[in-house]
Amino acid sequence: STIDSDFSVSPSKPAPRREPLRISPSHANRSTEPSLATLGECNSVSDVPLGGLLARATDLAENIEPPRPLRLQSTDPAHLSDTSAVNSTAAAKATSSTSPLDRQLSGEFPPLTAATEAPVSEPAPTPTEKSFISSEKEPRIEVRLTSIINLRKELQRHAHTELTQILSEHTFVGFVDNRRALIQHQTRLYMVDYCKVSYHLMYHRCLFDFMNYGRLVLQPPPSIYDLALVAAAEMGSENPEKCAREVHTRFCDSREMLEEYFHMKVSDIGTIDTLPMVIRDYSPDYDKLPLFFFNATYSVNWDDEQQFFKAFANVLATLYTLEPPLPSDPPSATEEYRLVVEHRIMPSLKGSSFWAPNNLLTENALVKLVDLPDLYRIFERC
Repeated sequence: STIDSDFSVSPSKPAPRREPLRISPSHANRSTEPSLATLGECNSVSDVPLGGLLARATDLAENIEPPRPLRLQSTDPAHLSDTSAVNSTAAAKATSSTSPLDRQLSGEFPPLTAATEAPVSEPAPTPTEKSFISSEKEPRIEVRLTSIINLRKELQRHAHTELTQILSEHTFVGFVDNRRALIQHQTRLYMVDYCKVSYHLMYHRCLFDFMNYGRLVLQPPPSIYDLALVAAAEMGSENPEKCAREVHTRFCDSREMLEEYFHMKVSDIGTIDTLPMVIRDYSPDYDKLPLFFFNATYSVNWDDEQQFFKAFANVLATLYTLEPPLPSDPPSATEEYRLVVEHRIMPSLKGSSFWAPNNLLTENALVKLVDLPDLYRIFERC
């Protein structure tokens, strides 16, 4: 099965079916701080004395429109620059820290599964399996490129202090559907669109883990030409073979820079051998790889260093953005997807590693549902 994606090159599929709200009481915050869980002991959703609140959360989830699919503004490859790629000789210096562990993936475009470490004594995985194998730690690279430093400062300038604090200190409550979840911060309950938030998280990580990503090793490595050919045909190009050759040439000519900066290894024969591991033990939806190569070639300015890094990080973040499973997928796909959201994506928002941008407000990615003092005032009038 495939994963439905706004960026997929496969024919369009119906939007995922909304699921009823299911919240386990075990997710409630058990600290001494006042929380929604202190309103009563609840054994099921129907016992929660906040029926109107839950109905409101479901109603909001049904009425908020999903994000529009990202499409190229132009499919004409004529604007592709013939100049060389960004100079890869501006190396950064090393310091004494560690980067995420390297990982290895087995299988060509496999479905996303839960990651487990494979013991050394076990046989090698079959071509349809995925395994994560530890490797030696590498020293962390201190980035001194002015363009990357400027882009990081730009993120800091556009960060929203209150949103950053909410996501940094939140407690996960439960899922509303395959796009939204409930989180608690102090005495407030919020509904977060974690698919929208995941894009900003990936873009943030692309810049702040620059040159220090882990590695996702693809086996067998797919051909960049074949992937680009699929994307060009889907985008309605008049000459898909020409577009595919240009994409292949662009990445092959830039392979030294891509491997040094993004841990993206391109072989001499034009296959993609490794991808960056932006989030530990998390791999992207491989159905989006064709459009990733197409967009990275025709939507990125390869002539200006800072514009290149900004646009390439944007395309890379789009590749890694969460994509909900299809209604036709088996129940195990939804379970694995939610495990990734709860134990990989949401924890990555906590601490001081993510600055929430102002755009999350305009995108309705975070909606406050209720504040506990307001509930107390309502109960006092009853």
